[in-house]
Amino acid sequence: MKTLPTLVLAGCLCCLAAPTLQAQQLRLPAMSPTVRLREDFSTSFIELTYARPSKRGREVFGKLVPNGEVWRTGANSSTRIRFGEDVKFGGQNVPAGTYALFTIPDPKEWTFILNKDTSQWGAYDYRPELDLLRVTAKPRTSNTALESFSLGLENLQPEAADLTLRWDKVRVSVPIVADPDARIMAQIQEAMKGDKKPYFAAAQYYYSTNKDINQAISWLDEAIKQQPSYYGYYWKGKMLQKAERKTEAAEAARQSLVLVKNEKNARTKDEYTRLNEQLLKEVGGNRK
Repeated sequence: MKTLPTLVLAGCLCCLAAPTLQAQQLRLPAMSPTVRLREDFSTSFIELTYARPSKRGREVFGKLVPNGEVWRTGANSSTRIRFGEDVKFGGQNVPAGTYALFTIPDPKEWTFILNKDTSQWGAYDYRPELDLLRVTAKPRTSNTALESFSLGLENLQPEAADLTLRWDKVRVSVPIVADPDARIMAQIQEAMKGDKKPYFAAAQYYYSTNKDINQAISWLDEAIKQQPSYYGYYWKGKMLQKAERKTEAAEAARQSLVLVKNEKNARTKDEYTRLNEQLLKEVGGNRK
């Protein structure tokens, strides 16, 4: 027969064990897994943080997600979007920073909302007075139903992209546009004061943005003086072609073909050989 102290001790051990059992956690699959997406955009980035609900046999828009009401645009915490630089969102100015992304679904026209309160759970405490902006977008209907909610960047270009929402058979997008030119030009101007001048990068930027092509060629000549290369001569040829100096463009392409013969990477060698031969064809030159 157990003595009283023994029984008391056993009871204490049971009491100590109970909280331990209650604290045990099970690792289960998330019903709406969290997505953290970061993409390079313009001279910085765009980040998205959201949770992905799934249909699971339910009717989505108009039922699970009511039309005409503010929606968290996902599940769990409100969706967040972060811009690494100033952009235009649906044509409206947005300073760099992080915002809550809400939407108001509607069969004919969706409303996208950027709100300054990024700490909300769902849209239960949504306050319209904290809206930075609202923009509208026309939804499209897809033939194929998407099981899980999706939010991401599509039609990505160096300075533009579409923020696109997809779920079930609904697809709706808002354009995002950056204008980094003034910032890049200031960087080039400052960098050209230093010892290591970014001749090649600056020349390519001028070429791709249709700025002073003669300045671009001059910078590329400086880059080639520092380090002659097949890619330097190829890009010089492209810039001379743009300046309608075809004879000089052909000579630059031929110089590139001579130098690329020493390239050890076969794929790179083949690619630049092909590019230079195409350039020669375009400017009416030959390999000699």
